Amino acid sequence: MSSISSTQSNRALDQFMRSGTDVNRSASKHKGPIHSTTTQGLSVAQESLPQTVQTPEEKARQAAEGLVSTTFIEPILKQMRESNNTPPPFGPSRAEKQFASLLDTKLSDEMVKASNFPLVQRIADQLLRNMPVTETPTQAFDTEG
Repeated sequence: MSSISSTQSNRALDQFMRSGTDVNRSASKHKGPIHSTTTQGLSVAQESLPQTVQTPEEKARQAAEGLVSTTFIEPILKQMRESNNTPPPFGPSRAEKQFASLLDTKLSDEMVKASNFPLVQRIADQLLRNMPVTETPTQAFDTEG
């Protein structure tokens, strides 16, 4: 099996050297918007994804969701997970115990976004009320020339 994979990799390398282009370009274009392929055939992650402009209401809602998720939902999930006393063949594995906090964080974020907690809306409204009003900068026009 190793001779087959080395033969395939040698063939791909020879084709790349002869053509000067990436032989895997058709396979790499389906990786999604994050990856792009350079002329050397390396997959590079793009850090500059298109940014969407958020309104103050959206920012306040996002901050309120984060607060409710971290303060209320995540501790409940943590307590439920710690109270699991299932015997070893059916209990949580070492990996599940290690990554439990990450799972709790993700799950609590998704729960808050999916449901319509009145507390989230109330916190967002309070944040908007206390947020200082800033004017959007206007573009200056050159009137001298």
